[in-house]
Amino acid sequence: MMKDKTNSVEKYVKAKKRVDDIKGFYFHVIKFVIITLLILIFKGRVLEIFIEKGVEDKNVLQWMEWNILAMPIIWGLVLLVMGLRLFVFKTNILKSWEKRQIQKYLGEEK
Repeated sequence: MMKDKTNSVEKYVKAKKRVDDIKGFYFHVIKFVIITLLILIFKGRVLEIFIEKGVEDKNVLQWMEWNILAMPIIWGLVLLVMGLRLFVFKTNILKSWEKRQIQKYLGEEK
């Protein structure tokens, strides 16, 4: 009876963590979309401001444009990896190692 209760608590904790991870991922995606849209909308205005301030070197302006675009690209790649880890590669080597270590130390205490 007690083991069943402990087992169901463990299952609940794992399920809750999974749901929290998925919810966090979706909030991250929403923030990514909003910020990327803002960057794309204001990218031209930012470049215009630098041109108005006297920056005429095309290489500098092109470098700035690539840097403005690099943030959503890198962020998107990080989100892709997070999504793959969360939805495709559900098994995690680190988690199985953690379980083995916990069992090992629990066995030492007995």
